[in-house]
Amino acid sequence: MNTAPSLPATTDTWSQDDVSAYLNQPLLDKGRPMSGTEGMSLQQIEDDVLRGGRFRIFRYNFSIIVISFQRSSGIQYIRAGHGPGAHAWPWTLLSLVVGWWGIPWGIFFTIQTLYTNCMGGKDVTSELLASVVGAQRAAGIMAQAHKPQSDILLWLLRIFVLLIPLSIFAAIASVEHTSR
Repeated sequence: MNTAPSLPATTDTWSQDDVSAYLNQPLLDKGRPMSGTEGMSLQQIEDDVLRGGRFRIFRYNFSIIVISFQRSSGIQYIRAGHGPGAHAWPWTLLSLVVGWWGIPWGIFFTIQTLYTNCMGGKDVTSELLASVVGAQRAAGIMAQAHKPQSDILLWLLRIFVLLIPLSIFAAIASVEHTSR
């Protein structure tokens, strides 16, 4: 990830104008704004994180008979007031379709993926902010930040995932009941 240059460990050598100019830059990844931060400066991102915005990654896995792979999506910024559910669904569905059937690790990777994504993905906000604005400033921001809330799409994903084993058990019970 190519982000804006990090602040030095001590900002004593920076004037207030230097810090302001730095914070007015966009957060770049490979020369383009990071996904979800389009049109935002570092200062706006900090302010949004204080209101509940978060950087998250989502898991996915896929299997090829005896080989299973577990990977992470790119970092997604989810602005305050928006939930991670819309971002979690595609990665979860991909894992449900092509991840579970690998021997022996596919099912275990899929369960781990489902859990991570149903919890809203992995929050990497602290680490990313520390690499961009410095550990001390990032810790201060995170200490004051509001906790993000789950959205309806994330709750629907959780319900959907819980219905999968219930449906399987109901189908098995139905088959056993009709065979008697």
